[in-house]
Amino acid sequence: MKKKSADELIQECARDIVREIEHWKYINEHGCNDPHWPDGVNMNLTRNHIIYDKKEIARLCVENSNEFPEEYYLPTPPVVDDRYMANLKQKERVEFLRRMGDELTKEKNRYDDTQLKLT
Repeated sequence: MKKKSADELIQECARDIVREIEHWKYINEHGCNDPHWPDGVNMNLTRNHIIYDKKEIARLCVENSNEFPEEYYLPTPPVVDDRYMANLKQKERVEFLRRMGDELTKEKNRYDDTQLKLT
């Protein structure tokens, strides 16, 4: 198997950032179906993927004297309360999480498109 070039890896990470931001926004609005974890846990995991991709881009760009892609500068979503649930209508899932001791919250999270921080 051919090893990917730095440019290919940078572009792959850039695409991942866009995809993960959209995924974070989707979970924030609609929730997800993970039966064992509240939506907030999954949103923070998605956020961590974005941070990882940004760090990989930074490393690759510095090592190879490449320009940073514009996706690198997209705002990183905020940390979310792990107990956040976008959709409390998923009765079985909500009841399971509550039985596991989770005190769930429905307080919406805001993604600021103008924020310019790495983390």
